[in-house]
Amino acid sequence: MRWSILAVSALLLAAGCEKPVMQTKEKTTRVNISKLQKRIFRQRIPLQGTIQPVEFATISAKIGGTLEMLKVSEGDKVKKGDLLFGIDRQVLKNQVVVKEDEIKVRQAALQSAEISLNIAKISYDQAKRDFDRAKNLSRSKAISESSLESAETDFRKAEMAVNNANAAIANAKALLKQAESNLAIARKNLNDSTTAAPFDCVVFDKFVEENEFVSAGQEILKLENHDALEVVCFISAVYYNAVIEGKTPVDFTDRNGKAVARSVITYKAPGIDPESRTFKIKVAIPKEANPVSGMLCELDIILAEREGYGLPESAILLRAENRMIAYTVNDKSRAESVEIKRGIIDGGFSEVLNAENLLSRRFVITGQTFINNGSLLVDAAAGKK
Repeated sequence: MRWSILAVSALLLAAGCEKPVMQTKEKTTRVNISKLQKRIFRQRIPLQGTIQPVEFATISAKIGGTLEMLKVSEGDKVKKGDLLFGIDRQVLKNQVVVKEDEIKVRQAALQSAEISLNIAKISYDQAKRDFDRAKNLSRSKAISESSLESAETDFRKAEMAVNNANAAIANAKALLKQAESNLAIARKNLNDSTTAAPFDCVVFDKFVEENEFVSAGQEILKLENHDALEVVCFISAVYYNAVIEGKTPVDFTDRNGKAVARSVITYKAPGIDPESRTFKIKVAIPKEANPVSGMLCELDIILAEREGYGLPESAILLRAENRMIAYTVNDKSRAESVEIKRGIIDGGFSEVLNAENLLSRRFVITGQTFINNGSLLVDAAAGKK
């Protein structure tokens, strides 16, 4: 009996020392959830370009001489036709007067030659009549052979005098034409001695000072029209057919990538450079972009632009065979993958082309890399299953 009681006590003690069975709790993953977001998607080509004026010019001296008048300085705004500078005006004025007087002399010489021709013609007519009369008289033996020869000699001299008078007139006309050309050159030099602004502009730089001697062709001023600026860029040849002059939009952006102004491509090169495989474009810059000549600016060429629905790019995952998926949350708070047809990627968002059937779904936008189909999810924002 004693041993039976001890045995029962041992069994009861052993039973009381066993550990209770614990139930394991299912793992959950905290995620952020959002529906598809409606927004504008743009297919962009980000570029940098240098701002330059549409109208600009480096003005050079057309003639050599002393720069006796310089009417502008750097930064001055001038209107089209305003006087910029003048070179040796008085000397050139004197040259015009000399050439005008030379023409008067040449005109008088031509008039004198024409008078001489008229006199020579009168003498020629008289000598011809005398020679004809002498020939008739010689046939009837009324005059001597020497008289006939004398009449012929006088006729030949008169003929030569007419020829000489005609040559003198031709020479006088040539000299008059030369004098007229010299006068035209002198007048052109006088006109070229002053230079006016070819368009409304700002004096960007000046290279000489007043009273300096300048040579023909020497640079005097650099002018720019800051009321009309453009940016010049070079783009890969693969986009040549996608860019349309006068139609393709361009966004000018700030340092944070935010669009501050919009324009269109105003020029596309007629061909592609075979060495760089690029082509040139130009874009007129609107004033709201606050452009400054010579500055480097950021811009986006917009190849396509449309409204649609999308997800953050990071919410879409690549699977085998280039298949794109995203995870949704079903009504049991579990992950469920759906196939995504991706469109334009813009600003960290990806366009979802098959969004029509997914508008009611809630998508996992963060934490998706840690889940699989069927994973139990917790909305980080709500703190609930």
